[in-house]
Amino acid sequence: MNIPELLTDLTIHYNALLRHYASQLSLTAPQAFHLLAILTDGISMSVLAHKLGLDNSTLTRNIQKLEKLELVLRKQDNFDKRIFRVHLTKKGRVIVEEFENLLLDLNYSMLKHIDLDDQENIPEMLEKLVWAMDCIREK
Repeated sequence: MNIPELLTDLTIHYNALLRHYASQLSLTAPQAFHLLAILTDGISMSVLAHKLGLDNSTLTRNIQKLEKLELVLRKQDNFDKRIFRVHLTKKGRVIVEEFENLLLDLNYSMLKHIDLDDQENIPEMLEKLVWAMDCIREK
């Protein structure tokens, strides 16, 4: 297999697993992605939209649904009143913590199938891939 095929397969398999774990928490996969992308101290709507690859109107609708579930709230920025920041609620933080624990378990399960020598290179290679993708997206 070539790199594009491998990345596609990786994406498909990982997304399927994420959907499975999200459903265990009564979330859709997109809702889980949104929650996981929100920083501890909040994130501006425009930065979140860019991070998720969504237009602002789509993100606004998605955030409104998460607000109805009481998982997030929007607040005006303290310094620039034109900017709205999204924050996790207490309930949202609990859900994210549960989801991250499920993902840790998943990662440990996957690593059982990979030799220890190969495991050492995974974090560095993934960081390089993420960096390269960031560079491409910023063009």
